[in-house]
Amino acid sequence: MLLTRTAIFGFLLWFISSAANAQELEITNIRVGQGDATLIQGPPAADGSRVNILFDGGDVAAYNGGKVIGAVLSKHGVKSLDYLIVSHYDVDHIGGIVSGPHHGDSFLLGWNKTPGGIGDDDNDGNDGWVGGAASFAPDKDEIGRGDDIPVRSFVDRGDTPAATSQAYRKYRLLAESMGERVSLSNQASVDGFEIDLGSGSKMTALAGNGYVRNRGSRVARVNTENERSLSFLVSYKDFHFLISGDMIGRTYGSEDAKVESAVGDVIQNMGIIVDVLHVDHHGGNNGSDSVFLEKIKPVIAIISAGNDNDYHHPHDETLQRLEQAKVYRIIQTAWGATESVGDEVRRVQAIYQGDVVVTSDGDNYTVSTSRTFKADDNPRR
Repeated sequence: MLLTRTAIFGFLLWFISSAANAQELEITNIRVGQGDATLIQGPPAADGSRVNILFDGGDVAAYNGGKVIGAVLSKHGVKSLDYLIVSHYDVDHIGGIVSGPHHGDSFLLGWNKTPGGIGDDDNDGNDGWVGGAASFAPDKDEIGRGDDIPVRSFVDRGDTPAATSQAYRKYRLLAESMGERVSLSNQASVDGFEIDLGSGSKMTALAGNGYVRNRGSRVARVNTENERSLSFLVSYKDFHFLISGDMIGRTYGSEDAKVESAVGDVIQNMGIIVDVLHVDHHGGNNGSDSVFLEKIKPVIAIISAGNDNDYHHPHDETLQRLEQAKVYRIIQTAWGATESVGDEVRRVQAIYQGDVVVTSDGDNYTVSTSRTFKADDNPRR
């Protein structure tokens, strides 16, 4: 077959474009109602494999975050996770991980909602659960098999006597029955934890349980789940994405730990700006402090919140601070409960009502939605 110069040139353009796309980091901020769940996928290796990380596990049963996350993982062809990072133990961040009454379906258990296959896979007398399904204790020899989503490493803030919710107890049983569990609960563990995402990209722990990377001492007055949130910086060449669960930095009620500011110091000392900020605490007014925003200088701000949520997230004051910090776009997975913001905010605000997808080759990045529509079909009919 003889190729013309035009054909060869066209082939080279296709090859170069394909090679560039193959090296992209992809971050899917999942629309999961009033909660948080973010799929982070490193650039594909030569064999097509990539590091798959889920940061937080979604909403409670009202939105059934487990089903939403399961569908997103299936769409992306993710059959296992290298890391499942839990920022903290509030139910809107682990609701899709655990299962049973009040917590919907765990995406870890696949579509059959049970560890491994249906029935007693290993003939040890336990039908997927040690002591029956009501115990929420998975059979270690069955979980991770069949249609389950195996997890190599769970990463969390560690155990404290205060964490006694049913959702937390369910999470701990799951985490300790499958894979390795890594707890970022002290200064040394935060300072030393980093994930290689491939092709020079990485995910660096900046905070956990009130300890901030290379700070030397714990942030004062850390007491609540929000204040203990894990914070991670995703870096790929010149691209930087910051995600921190419900990390807070402004006094609100009993919360007054300035964790945001301490994380901001780390980023400022690195001499970088944050290209994309996954906004702390769903845009709640106890986060996104002006001093913090000035330190990290975010370009794009992404907010995950549920429509008509009872918390009124994102708060108007938070949106105003983001606009005043010269954020180029504030992008929301849903309207949330935004009430009345001024024209200044409206000019930079975008409501996707869907997943917010960020892709980057390290030099440039794009922000889009993963929603697709069938031709000649009105989804409202």
